[in-house]
Amino acid sequence: MLPAEQRLRENRDFRLIYSRGRSHANGLAVLYVMRRSGDHANVASGRRIGFVVSKKLGNAVVRNRIKRRLREAVRLRLPDLREGPFDVIIVGRTGARAAEWKAIEVAITELLRRGGMLRDAQSVSQRPAAEA
Repeated sequence: MLPAEQRLRENRDFRLIYSRGRSHANGLAVLYVMRRSGDHANVASGRRIGFVVSKKLGNAVVRNRIKRRLREAVRLRLPDLREGPFDVIIVGRTGARAAEWKAIEVAITELLRRGGMLRDAQSVSQRPAAEA
Protein backbone atom coordinates (compact mmCIF):
# COMPACT_ATOMS: atom_id res chain seq x y z
CA MET A 1 0.00 0.00 0.00
CA LEU A 2 1.13 3.51 -0.71
CA PRO A 3 2.01 5.81 2.19
CA ALA A 4 -0.84 8.18 3.07
CA GLU A 5 0.99 11.26 1.79
CA GLN A 6 1.37 9.62 -1.64
CA ARG A 7 -2.35 8.91 -2.14
CA LEU A 8 -4.82 11.05 -4.04
CA ARG A 9 -8.16 11.20 -2.27
CA GLU A 10 -9.79 14.59 -2.85
CA ASN A 11 -12.37 14.89 -5.62
CA ARG A 12 -11.06 18.36 -6.55
CA ASP A 13 -7.57 16.89 -7.09
CA PHE A 14 -8.95 14.22 -9.39
CA ARG A 15 -10.94 16.81 -11.37
CA LEU A 16 -7.87 19.04 -11.71
CA ILE A 17 -5.72 16.18 -13.00
CA TYR A 18 -8.40 15.07 -15.45
CA SER A 19 -8.68 18.59 -16.84
CA ARG A 20 -5.00 19.63 -16.90
CA GLY A 21 -3.10 16.35 -17.04
CA ARG A 22 -1.87 14.39 -20.03
CA SER A 23 -3.42 11.00 -20.70
CA HIS A 24 -2.02 7.77 -22.08
CA ALA A 25 -4.18 4.70 -22.67
CA ASN A 26 -4.08 1.04 -23.57
CA GLY A 27 -6.66 -1.75 -23.41
CA LEU A 28 -6.35 -2.30 -19.67
CA ALA A 29 -5.93 1.16 -18.16
CA VAL A 30 -5.63 4.89 -18.72
CA LEU A 31 -2.86 6.94 -17.09
CA TYR A 32 -3.29 10.65 -16.33
CA VAL A 33 -0.13 12.54 -15.35
CA MET A 34 0.12 16.13 -14.18
CA ARG A 35 3.20 17.94 -12.93
CA ARG A 36 2.21 20.17 -10.04
CA SER A 37 3.39 23.76 -10.24
CA GLY A 38 2.71 27.03 -8.50
CA ASP A 39 0.34 26.74 -5.56
CA HIS A 40 -0.37 23.10 -6.32
CA ALA A 41 3.30 22.09 -6.00
CA ASN A 42 3.26 22.87 -2.28
CA VAL A 43 0.23 20.68 -1.55
CA ALA A 44 2.41 17.62 -0.99
CA SER A 45 6.02 16.71 -1.53
CA GLY A 46 6.78 14.06 -4.11
CA ARG A 47 4.29 12.18 -6.19
CA ARG A 48 0.68 11.29 -5.42
CA ILE A 49 -1.16 8.40 -7.04
CA GLY A 50 -4.89 7.65 -7.28
CA PHE A 51 -6.80 4.69 -8.67
CA VAL A 52 -10.26 4.73 -10.25
CA VAL A 53 -12.53 1.94 -11.44
CA SER A 54 -15.98 2.76 -12.79
CA LYS A 55 -19.16 1.07 -11.58
CA LYS A 56 -19.66 0.06 -15.21
CA LEU A 57 -16.99 -2.62 -14.72
CA GLY A 58 -18.94 -4.57 -12.12
CA ASN A 59 -19.98 -4.77 -8.51
CA ALA A 60 -17.79 -3.75 -5.57
CA VAL A 61 -16.00 -7.10 -5.46
CA VAL A 62 -14.96 -6.86 -9.11
CA ARG A 63 -13.97 -3.18 -8.85
CA ASN A 64 -11.89 -3.73 -5.72
CA ARG A 65 -10.11 -6.68 -7.30
CA ILE A 66 -9.17 -4.54 -10.31
CA LYS A 67 -7.94 -1.73 -8.04
CA ARG A 68 -5.86 -4.14 -5.92
CA ARG A 69 -4.18 -5.51 -9.02
CA LEU A 70 -3.48 -2.02 -10.42
CA ARG A 71 -2.10 -0.87 -7.05
CA GLU A 72 0.18 -3.89 -6.82
CA ALA A 73 1.51 -3.33 -10.35
CA VAL A 74 2.33 0.28 -9.42
CA ARG A 75 3.78 -0.73 -6.04
CA LEU A 76 6.26 -3.02 -7.79
CA ARG A 77 7.38 -0.04 -9.90
CA LEU A 78 7.64 2.52 -7.06
CA PRO A 79 11.46 2.35 -6.89
CA ASP A 80 11.60 3.12 -10.63
CA LEU A 81 9.25 6.12 -10.54
CA ARG A 82 10.58 9.65 -10.87
CA GLU A 83 10.51 11.88 -7.83
CA GLY A 84 9.02 15.31 -7.95
CA PRO A 85 5.72 17.06 -7.70
CA PHE A 86 3.65 14.72 -9.92
CA ASP A 87 0.06 13.60 -9.62
CA VAL A 88 -0.92 10.35 -11.31
CA ILE A 89 -4.32 8.73 -11.79
CA ILE A 90 -4.70 5.20 -13.10
CA VAL A 91 -8.16 4.33 -14.40
CA GLY A 92 -9.05 0.67 -14.88
CA ARG A 93 -10.71 -0.26 -18.17
CA THR A 94 -12.96 -3.15 -19.16
CA GLY A 95 -10.03 -5.28 -20.32
CA ALA A 96 -8.59 -5.33 -16.79
CA ARG A 97 -11.49 -7.47 -15.55
CA ALA A 98 -10.35 -10.64 -17.29
CA ALA A 99 -6.67 -9.80 -17.82
CA GLU A 100 -3.97 -12.04 -16.46
CA TRP A 101 -1.54 -10.63 -13.90
CA LYS A 102 1.42 -10.49 -16.29
CA ALA A 103 -0.63 -8.49 -18.81
CA ILE A 104 -1.55 -5.95 -16.13
CA GLU A 105 2.09 -5.61 -15.06
CA VAL A 106 3.22 -5.05 -18.64
CA ALA A 107 0.40 -2.58 -19.34
CA ILE A 108 1.12 -0.47 -16.24
CA THR A 109 4.87 -0.44 -16.94
CA GLU A 110 4.21 0.64 -20.52
CA LEU A 111 1.83 3.41 -19.42
CA LEU A 112 4.30 4.71 -16.83
CA ARG A 113 7.05 4.71 -19.47
CA ARG A 114 4.86 6.55 -22.00
CA GLY A 115 3.84 9.04 -19.33
CA GLY A 116 7.49 9.81 -18.56
CA MET A 117 7.20 8.58 -14.98
CA LEU A 118 10.03 6.03 -15.06
CA ARG A 119 13.52 7.22 -14.11
CA ASP A 120 15.70 5.24 -16.45
CA ALA A 121 13.86 3.40 -19.22
CA GLN A 122 16.91 1.29 -20.13
CA SER A 123 17.51 -0.19 -16.66
CA VAL A 124 13.77 -0.70 -16.14
CA SER A 125 13.34 -2.62 -19.38
CA GLN A 126 16.28 -4.89 -18.55
CA ARG A 127 15.00 -5.81 -15.08
CA PRO A 128 12.04 -8.21 -14.85
CA ALA A 129 8.90 -6.66 -13.36
CA ALA A 130 8.62 -9.24 -10.56
CA GLU A 131 12.01 -8.27 -9.12
CA ALA A 132 11.14 -4.59 -8.76
